Amino acid sequence: MGRVRGTLASAIEGRVGNLIFYKVDGVTYVRSAPGKQSKAKKRKVSPLKKMSQDKMGLTQQYLKGLTKVIAFGYQEFAEGAKRPYHACVSYTKTHCFSYEGEGYFIDPALVKMSRGSLMPAIEPKAERTSEGILISWEDNSWQSSAKPSDRSFLVLHHPGTKQVVWDFQGSIRSAKQHLIPLSEQAHAKSWHVYLAFSQEKYKGKVILSDSVYLGEV
Repeated sequence: MGRVRGTLASAIEGRVGNLIFYKVDGVTYVRSAPGKQSKAKKRKVSPLKKMSQDKMGLTQQYLKGLTKVIAFGYQEFAEGAKRPYHACVSYTKTHCFSYEGEGYFIDPALVKMSRGSLMPAIEPKAERTSEGILISWEDNSWQSSAKPSDRSFLVLHHPGTKQVVWDFQGSIRSAKQHLIPLSEQAHAKSWHVYLAFSQEKYKGKVILSDSVYLGEV
């Protein structure tokens, strides 16, 4: 992948020969198009490469419906042509699989809805109420980078249906709890619950904590 600077090529988008031109934040990048594989070559794929390909497919399938969550939660990893989604896919594929015999699957307890340099939540828990899911935590303001005004970032995920309920402007850290209201239909489902915090810095920059998994509720 290369960056196009100050040439007529910067106005091109799409495929030209074996090159693909694309824009990210107004900057044009170019990369080589993937080569076609013959059926014979595909059959010669090693077991290790096959596993890597399978994991990539499972990862992309699992993350469907989470694109907006990922765009917020992984924004510290956006750099040049590398987007938050790329960082999330890489992390999930590498760190979020569990194994049963020769089989493997994405473990929701290992998934990170956000990653970053901010101090994470401590002693978090989630419980059902008549109104929704109540998420609580201990106030660890002023520990490391944590501040009382940090905003909670809360995610409910139902992998089976790809549904997600989330709030990136939840209660502040010092409030120690936040209620996510659920509709009657959403109440009928069980949800994997995640909690993180975000903090606004100078010039609109936002830093986040790693998300913490609170279990299936």
